[in-house]
Amino acid sequence: MKSAPIHRQSPPAFNMLTDFLQDQAALYASGGMTPEQREPFELVLEFHDELRGLVAGLMEVGAFLTLASLPVGGMPVPLVLKSRINGLIANRPQHSTSEGMVASGPDGLVQWVNPAFRAMCGYTLDELRGKKLGPILQGAKTDPETAGRMRRAVHQNRPCRETILNYHKNGTPYWVDIAITPILDDAGQPVWLVARERELTGRVAA
Repeated sequence: MKSAPIHRQSPPAFNMLTDFLQDQAALYASGGMTPEQREPFELVLEFHDELRGLVAGLMEVGAFLTLASLPVGGMPVPLVLKSRINGLIANRPQHSTSEGMVASGPDGLVQWVNPAFRAMCGYTLDELRGKKLGPILQGAKTDPETAGRMRRAVHQNRPCRETILNYHKNGTPYWVDIAITPILDDAGQPVWLVARERELTGRVAA
């Protein structure tokens, strides 16, 4: 599935809020995004602190305005408004995930990893920042054809999903399911590459 485009007027800093991102935040908080638009936007929310804070604030404002529109005098809250408020709360971005997540720049160099990923691979963000993960995590028994498919998909700005053998910092091999999503600008060029990784604990390395 093609990523929803992210517009930029100039190359963005890692955690900078562009005008378009602010517009997208308002659309997301109001529930106006399609499922196809929400998926890549929520990936960006995982690592973009300023954007996540803006969305949370917009949701708070939306809930406040909904409550402020209620009639005075202790009349019961209409079911449709209850549903709207509950929806705002339920759609609040959730930041805790058991999946490992990595955000890289369009050059493939790591900019951010979440705690689950650090626990999975044994490396800290300081050890990974500014580097490509392949040479660090892949090893002797990593399938080169699988690694090659992933590289081609990234170079062609295509989402991909693969199962590959990686190596922990201590040398222990582990299987991981990886889904990589390019976050594109309006010209179809990658702004970020976001990878979600899930360790396959039941699969033993040969």
